[in-house]
Amino acid sequence: MLESTEQLQLNLIRSHATGYGKPLEPAKARMLLALRVNVLAKGHSGISLENLEKLIDAFNAYCVSYVPEQGTVGCSGDLCPLAHLALGLLGEGQMWSPSTGWAPASDVLKHNGLRPIELSYKEGLALINGTQLVSSIGSLAVVRAENLAKQADVIAALTLDVLKGTTRAFDAKVHKVRPHKGQNLVAGRLRALLHSDLNRSEIAESHRHCGKVQDAYTLRCVPQVHGVTHDTIEFVKELLNIEINSATDNPLIFSDVEEIISGGNFHGEYPAKAIKNKYN
Repeated sequence: MLESTEQLQLNLIRSHATGYGKPLEPAKARMLLALRVNVLAKGHSGISLENLEKLIDAFNAYCVSYVPEQGTVGCSGDLCPLAHLALGLLGEGQMWSPSTGWAPASDVLKHNGLRPIELSYKEGLALINGTQLVSSIGSLAVVRAENLAKQADVIAALTLDVLKGTTRAFDAKVHKVRPHKGQNLVAGRLRALLHSDLNRSEIAESHRHCGKVQDAYTLRCVPQVHGVTHDTIEFVKELLNIEINSATDNPLIFSDVEEIISGGNFHGEYPAKAIKNKYN
């Protein structure tokens, strides 16, 4: 009975490892592994401590599986890419490590002093059920977007300075009466950049008393335009932060009350919808 159970778990992984295309970059595959470890460590997935520790050892050794870029669906969780992730940890398919490059998974594990995972009840399903691919790639996109948005604010400040614009439109009183968080964040950042006592702008000083009433939309509406971008990024960031720290298996195990409940936490609509709306 145990032998057939172990074979079933192995078959689940092999049958779902059907992706295609180039592999994820090792850094992205390692992000995927990190998020899967985080989910399994919550204790609702039904994986043994021994196998969880093997995943952590692989992460620490920077040993990552060959995970094709194409093939996931999302509405049923990231079954395909997570199956490829698990396949390498089983010693099958290809893996990558800094000391070996791409090579047979069994050789990479052995070279790094690691042992393949061995599956028992539910453990195959525990390794492939979740939203970790869309969440990991989405998290990377959010970090990049956040950095770009900050850079855009700095560029806007430089643009206003060289065009001899006025900072009156960024007055705190103006934005206090329309208290969108992002709008006020950008206005405050522009004031900090353009009113710095430590880095006074000679250009700004040259026209400080010119009497100009207002600038073009493109200058005075920067807090309103950039602000909503910051707010949108913050919304996606908050959603993904919840997602990457959630139990996304099915079924879920609640050992404290000795219950196993089938549900739909594997569905990728939350991260997919947020990322699609923001970045497509």
